[in-house]
Amino acid sequence: MKNKRIIITTVMTGLLAGFLSSCMDNFLDKPAHNMTPSVSLNDPIKLSSSVYSAILTLGEGQGDAFSTMGEIASDNALRGSILSDAGGITHNRLYNQFQNFYGITPSSTNYINDIWTASYKGIDRTNINIRALESYFDEFMSKYKNGLIAENRVVRAFFYMMLVNTFGEVVILPEEGDITPAEYARLTNDKSVTQLYDYIVEDLRQAVKYIPTKQEWTELYTTDWQGRAHLGTAQGLLAKALLYQAANEIYFNHDQEKADKCYEEIVEIVKAMEEDYPLHNNFEEIFRRAGNYCSESLFEIGTESTSTGDTRFAGWRPSQPRSYNGYGRVAPTLNLINQYETDGSTGEIIDTRYFGTVLFGVTNPLSGMKHPENSSPFRKINGDQINGVAFNNKNLLAAGWPNRYSRKAAQEKPVGTGDTPQTNLGGCNLKLLRMGEVLLIGAEAAYYAGEEGLAVKWLNLVRHRANLKDSPSTSGTALLEQIWKDKRLEIALEWSNRYYELVRIDKLYAGYMMAAMDAKVNDEFNGIEQHLDNINGWGAINKPNFPITKENFRTMIPLCNKLELPRNYTMPIPTTVLSDMLNVKQTQYYR
Repeated sequence: MKNKRIIITTVMTGLLAGFLSSCMDNFLDKPAHNMTPSVSLNDPIKLSSSVYSAILTLGEGQGDAFSTMGEIASDNALRGSILSDAGGITHNRLYNQFQNFYGITPSSTNYINDIWTASYKGIDRTNINIRALESYFDEFMSKYKNGLIAENRVVRAFFYMMLVNTFGEVVILPEEGDITPAEYARLTNDKSVTQLYDYIVEDLRQAVKYIPTKQEWTELYTTDWQGRAHLGTAQGLLAKALLYQAANEIYFNHDQEKADKCYEEIVEIVKAMEEDYPLHNNFEEIFRRAGNYCSESLFEIGTESTSTGDTRFAGWRPSQPRSYNGYGRVAPTLNLINQYETDGSTGEIIDTRYFGTVLFGVTNPLSGMKHPENSSPFRKINGDQINGVAFNNKNLLAAGWPNRYSRKAAQEKPVGTGDTPQTNLGGCNLKLLRMGEVLLIGAEAAYYAGEEGLAVKWLNLVRHRANLKDSPSTSGTALLEQIWKDKRLEIALEWSNRYYELVRIDKLYAGYMMAAMDAKVNDEFNGIEQHLDNINGWGAINKPNFPITKENFRTMIPLCNKLELPRNYTMPIPTTVLSDMLNVKQTQYYR
């Protein structure tokens, strides 16, 4: 059997004849022409594959940027890795800039450009798909056409959310007709953030009207729903968009009435969804092959498999331990680890989400905590211990190497050399949206809508799956903070969420983001200092060839927090974009 990349993508070329580079190759790859009416009108599988020409942009070399932006630029993750992976200097132009908010400029990192480029490529492709569907398919094809258009709307809204949350005021691409590179160059970003979210929300509302359910996809296409955006995708993404829209309306426009309407709509959406997408009973299994397309799956992308390991989707491979074809980036922070609930008598962590999120390598002094014994199942992948790197390596220490990894990203290698990849790889798909997150979106909205009982109900559904008791808080600000905490633990290191969550909450409650980033730094230093004297700690690195004192140990770890608010609510629009698009204005705080 051949290796799989993205579900239902092998026929993509039958629909889109090709993409030609324009003079703005940093922005869009413009297609030569649209689909034509001669393309397989009676083949629904080929008709459906056009959607994946859009979502594939996440895997065309830019996916790494999303996980870096969303997690390293938050209290969830350190950059990890080694300096040679990212420029060889302490405050380099890649990962440290996000970890420290240090030196970020429009020309400072290609990751910022990658987010812009990948998102607009995806949007451009959805626009092409929608125009072709609307222009060429007759009434006979309407049962396919409406669903496919709705699916493209979902993907388009997903990318616009990433753009607005990252850059603020961005460009809306014209939906009607192909335009020339010269016309693209004259596009503007003159819409406000709240206007842009109005556009996103309307796209998703239209999608909800027509997009098929999982069962309807199966009936329409005589294939499984797996890998498709479906009704739950549109509903869940709409709930998420409304949560961000509410925060922006309050922050920019002081419009509490519109925000309240958003919260009320979210509550109704989640009520309609909760029975159709029950939580998978085993949290850790969601991120193994057995959990692919499980009952709570809302938006999920199939991943690539190889004979030597699961290279996953671009954006997850960096989190893989180095000995497992990865780079060890996006490393969980001690601050994240310290949030998991423990047994009051033994002190052991009882939250099962911990075991599905955090993976340890061999103890080293930068781990900042006592590691479990080798027999602990979450220290291993497929029975293999995750190996560390020499403790006295100056390059590692200066990089802030903690030898912690994302368990959600770590994939099993083949069991034996004689086994074929398709039967024994971990094969965990990329999870973009799950019902666990949507329930907590609903819980927060219910709290704001004055329905605290409903908020507690949805919160407890998620907590019970994590082997926890009912929420210790059932009303007031304490309940809201508990919802935020459980949401962080539920989706930590999963995709690209936490940075954007910190910004959203800080817009409502100023000081939240700064406190979180300060805690990230302080917990790392405190953890390291508590373990410098153990036999596997300070003594392991204080060697003749690497003399260092405890006093300057802190200065070697690039955790200096340069966060500036509200400047760091967004990233700067890339210099390459500004040079290509003459009427695009730089983000307010980077002008």
